[in-house]
Amino acid sequence: MKFSLKLAVALTLGLGACASQPVPQPETVQPAVSEPASPELTPEQEKVAADAAQLCTLVPEHYVFFAGKENAWATACAAAPAAIAGVETKSAQLRVLEDLLDVLYDPHVSFGANSAASPRLVPSGNDYWLENGIVTGVRPGGMAALAGLNFGDEVVAVDGQPLEDAIAERIRPEGAEPAAAQIAWAEHAAAAGYRDRLHSVTVRRGGQDVTLLLDGALPDTDYEPVTASMLPGGIGYIRFNNSLGDGNTVPAFDAAMETLKGARAWVLDLRDTPGGGSTDIAEPVMGRFIDEAGGYQLIRPPGEPEWVKTVSPHGVTAEGPLAVLVGHWTGSMGEGMAVGLDGLRRADVFGNDMAGLAGGVDTFILDATGLAVNLPTYDLAHIDGTPRYAWNPPHPVIADNGAGPDLALKAATDWIRSFED
Repeated sequence: MKFSLKLAVALTLGLGACASQPVPQPETVQPAVSEPASPELTPEQEKVAADAAQLCTLVPEHYVFFAGKENAWATACAAAPAAIAGVETKSAQLRVLEDLLDVLYDPHVSFGANSAASPRLVPSGNDYWLENGIVTGVRPGGMAALAGLNFGDEVVAVDGQPLEDAIAERIRPEGAEPAAAQIAWAEHAAAAGYRDRLHSVTVRRGGQDVTLLLDGALPDTDYEPVTASMLPGGIGYIRFNNSLGDGNTVPAFDAAMETLKGARAWVLDLRDTPGGGSTDIAEPVMGRFIDEAGGYQLIRPPGEPEWVKTVSPHGVTAEGPLAVLVGHWTGSMGEGMAVGLDGLRRADVFGNDMAGLAGGVDTFILDATGLAVNLPTYDLAHIDGTPRYAWNPPHPVIADNGAGPDLALKAATDWIRSFED
């Protein structure tokens, strides 16, 4: 599928005749030209306008990936007061700020709160992954998998809207000529949709369009930070259930390692970590697989020298081959763990490209309403210098196959069993 945004430009030329001899004119006083009146705002709208103004200053000062987005940001910021004047409800006022952040087309930029009408976040709000209209990942156990969406399906519409229109809706500011990266972000955002719209995806199969409903409640399951089992051949398997920000994860992980004592090899499954997390959780996990401290990630603050983030051993070292599984729903700290264990030369990584949540995030509070905004303020890289968001697993394999066979786990266990030969 090719996507394009068309911009029509009208140009009018006016030609006037000049008299051959100038005619003296009486001196006149020109009336003063007044600035356009600012829109009248309600007290609530004034708070949102103050937040927008603060946000328009915060982003250029602190957002590490601002280069190349300056003109679009200035255009959007100039239009914000008029947009705020035209909305009444709190959810609509928040939408103005959310649309402003869309200008940055960065899934790692977000607010700390949402309304019932807010866009769903990428990747945590996606049940499937779209690239040029083709499904390249289906989140196992999600609504898309339960509805029957398949890897390789061609998508023609999302939430009842033609895919190209849904993509165009997320391109900000209006009229912008988007770069390829912005279109790719808008496609993921379109697939996630908005919270107040009936969520569906329409695919073309055998010349027919089939619509799959993605709304509804998932089956109830008991949440555990980690899932652990001993696979055939003495392979200890541990999966993190979007828990890298959960304070209970390290004790649960340590307990799981105790139950898997005696494993001769290991699989760490990071394919369900879209919410990111904390180094306070990630480092003790990585520390179980090393016997000496080592650098696992480069920190690149703007305008300052880069430095190496290190990790130390934690508890009894787990010996034997280690495979790490990653996919589109491996986000932020999950990505850090994957590049870290690869950089430490402790693990081989299997899967496809990850969520690409770029940089390290700091949180800022907008003064008028107290709304929190999360902005990447420094870059991160693999120990070899590759930006974390651009790093790909050395063992490429389909990672997120929905209800289909787990190809990534099979590739990892086949690799582990190759050590027996």
